[in-house]
Amino acid sequence: MGSRLKAYREYAMASLAREYDISLVTSQDLTWEKPYVSAFRIADTTRAETLRAAVEELHAEAAEADRDGSRAGLFTWDELSLIATARVAEELGLPHLSAAAAEACRDKYATRSLLDRAGLPGVRHRLVHSAAEASAGAAEIGYPVVLKPRSLAGSMGVTLVRDASELAEAYRQVAGTAFPGIPTEQGVLVEEYLTGPEISVDSCVVDGEAEPVFVARKRLGFDPFFEEVGHLIGPWRHEAWAEEVETLVKAAHRALGVDRGITHTEIRLTPSGCRLIELNGRLGGDLIPYLGTLARGIDLTLAGAALAAGRTPDLSPRHEGCAEVRFLYPPHDGVLERLDLGHAAEVPGVTDVVPLAGPGDELLLPPQALTPRTAALIAAGPDERACTTALDRAEAEIRPVLGGSPLDGLGALMENPVTRRYLSTEREQADMVVPELRNEWNSYGAGGGKALNRPVFLDASDRVTLEADLNGLFELLTTIPDRLFDGDRRAFARAVGMTDTQVDLVMRGAGRRMPAMSRADMYREPGGFKLMELNTGSSLGGWQMGEFSRPADRNRAFQDFVHAERLTHPDPIGRIADVLRAEAADAGFDLPARPVLALTEWPDGYTYTKPWLDFVVPDWLRHGFDAVVCSLAEFEYRDGVPHVHGRKVDVVYRIFLPGEMADEQRSRDLVDPLLDAVHAGHTFLFAGLDCELYGNKGSLAMLSDERNRSAFTADELALVERILPWTRFLRDETVHRSGATVDLLPYVLANKDELALKPTLLYGGVGVIPGWTVSQEEWEEHIRGAVGGPFVVQQRVLPVAERFAAEDGPGFTRMVVAYGVLMVGGSYAGMLVRGTPDPRVGIVSMSNGAQIGCCYHVTGEPGGEA
Repeated sequence: MGSRLKAYREYAMASLAREYDISLVTSQDLTWEKPYVSAFRIADTTRAETLRAAVEELHAEAAEADRDGSRAGLFTWDELSLIATARVAEELGLPHLSAAAAEACRDKYATRSLLDRAGLPGVRHRLVHSAAEASAGAAEIGYPVVLKPRSLAGSMGVTLVRDASELAEAYRQVAGTAFPGIPTEQGVLVEEYLTGPEISVDSCVVDGEAEPVFVARKRLGFDPFFEEVGHLIGPWRHEAWAEEVETLVKAAHRALGVDRGITHTEIRLTPSGCRLIELNGRLGGDLIPYLGTLARGIDLTLAGAALAAGRTPDLSPRHEGCAEVRFLYPPHDGVLERLDLGHAAEVPGVTDVVPLAGPGDELLLPPQALTPRTAALIAAGPDERACTTALDRAEAEIRPVLGGSPLDGLGALMENPVTRRYLSTEREQADMVVPELRNEWNSYGAGGGKALNRPVFLDASDRVTLEADLNGLFELLTTIPDRLFDGDRRAFARAVGMTDTQVDLVMRGAGRRMPAMSRADMYREPGGFKLMELNTGSSLGGWQMGEFSRPADRNRAFQDFVHAERLTHPDPIGRIADVLRAEAADAGFDLPARPVLALTEWPDGYTYTKPWLDFVVPDWLRHGFDAVVCSLAEFEYRDGVPHVHGRKVDVVYRIFLPGEMADEQRSRDLVDPLLDAVHAGHTFLFAGLDCELYGNKGSLAMLSDERNRSAFTADELALVERILPWTRFLRDETVHRSGATVDLLPYVLANKDELALKPTLLYGGVGVIPGWTVSQEEWEEHIRGAVGGPFVVQQRVLPVAERFAAEDGPGFTRMVVAYGVLMVGGSYAGMLVRGTPDPRVGIVSMSNGAQIGCCYHVTGEPGGEA
């Protein structure tokens, strides 16, 4: 009776067809069912009277065609058809779950009442019919509470309500939740909120005795709406809760009068014991029985058919393993243009990649709609880790492309699998924060700012992609003088906006080569990471995150998660120290055993920079350098040899930038003596002044400019297109934009909400004017004052968000994250992370209220070993 959606039930129909002749009663004409069905009738399967007539016709046809005495049976996995099928079976005297039991399973209030009457561990609840009654019930039970539609299944409409201010709107949404074809019972259940992991138990019931066959660990998402985003089936008899769960399942079936059939029970494993959420009188949904076949070799569809035919099925497992399904969702509401599955099906361990949406489908996230999934991924393996690894890799391959305005993606929730697991309902809220990161030393190193309450996480696929893209971009930038300026680096320096003084000092202070060090400031959009600026050389923030992350080692719950997920934090200073020693040796500079390293800032910015320079001194000491923090004005030269605080300087680690060197004599007075000492071999300057030729926004504009396309290969252009937003020097000229030729200045003036104005040689958001944060009058004033100067305009990047534990109680706060990706020696070396709750903020900075954080990443290649 009933067939439902192909993606979720074809496995069951195919399994039946291998063993039985199938006569199908369905509410609409056959589509995907045709290869499996020998006869069918179209009828309303939710009404016993129409269903019985169709069943009797099909039964008569089958009996006439089949003379061997085979017995027919009635079977359904369709929630909508369950009660009607049970009634028809009773009327025809066929084996089936009773109608009374089916009704008890379909009505959550009836389920709760029968469980209470049987004295089973209860869940405090109230049946209410108005927002006022819901408010009174919630106050009596105590917040937080859960609101549930009385007659739906699969967590549809189930909503967490944390306090009284949320209740009225939550009640309106829950009371209005419906699913086509399912009659809506009167009333909404208000229940106490249960904490702990949730599982489901698929059982076979014979003569009133339920036998658990599979246990699936449920993955929930879309807080506070309890959306089921995945399920894992694996061994469970060894768990501490196994006996209690089996006892509750058996007793609950007796209490509801379930004496025959295949059932699906959902249970919450709370700190005070297991509690039944609901008991469904049919085969589990969400492909769970298919997972059971993959994991244990038991086919519950065939078991249900055997029960319907009056036989007792064989439930002996053929093997023991794990299988998991993960459902994917769009990052935001929209109409699907296409679903790119990439190479997901080729990932080892992945058994199925099932598209669940197609072009033109409108996908609305909870609570606007139910299960707006784009695809299902299924993996099987010897253990949970094998499944998780395969699914993480496969998920990274899949990308839904949504129509509509790009602004629809601004602030959309988009988390990688590691982050979702960290914030899973299976973990306690207290374990979702790392309070040790918020200490006075970290606050000092962040310039007095506040730390994020947890690290962010980078999965293996994203790390590998970022590493490849940023290495490729770094190499590409270093070739610009040769490709576009015939090797004339002075012309290149003038083109990116340097003054005559800066050009002279930079050329004089050029290094033998540029150290492979960079930091990319990036946002993540729904389509991937996008670059806002790339800084090169030694003057990089982000190196302090090794020291910043250190206190997290003291948090036991966090370290357990780190171990389980194979996470690690790089040692940025250690990587930089290795590069520095190699560069000094290559330059023929013999460093002493413990060199004096002067962390040197330009005098004007020293006060601001000093805290995070002080912050990294302990790391430099650990790596064999005597680090001294100073400004360039503090240097004194004894016979040309630089000293600071009375000590000879062996290495000058330059923090200051050419862009800070004003076109005045003071700049030469500060820089020339240092360069004299470097050329005389008295000290080693790590990272020449020419590094910033490449790491500036003018260089990015040169890569982005369509007039330079002939200088690059197709693969190089694809890289630029993938990672770099449209960027142009601000000139009164004609350019290409979105396939059209436009006059740049009028275009920029008319599209302030899509653009940012940026100086070419400054960093860290200094001087940036995000068009969407200022008035039209202010925008025009800034643009007209910058035309022809050292400025670029850049396409606005629209960041997505991820969740952080709320500061003021249960639940989460969405934060937009800016990623400062550090690359050292060609390898990923950590991140300086900044987060803000405002997705429309122009610049994610401490001065704008951003919080600072670190990033742990998954070790090893995607799918490989640690």
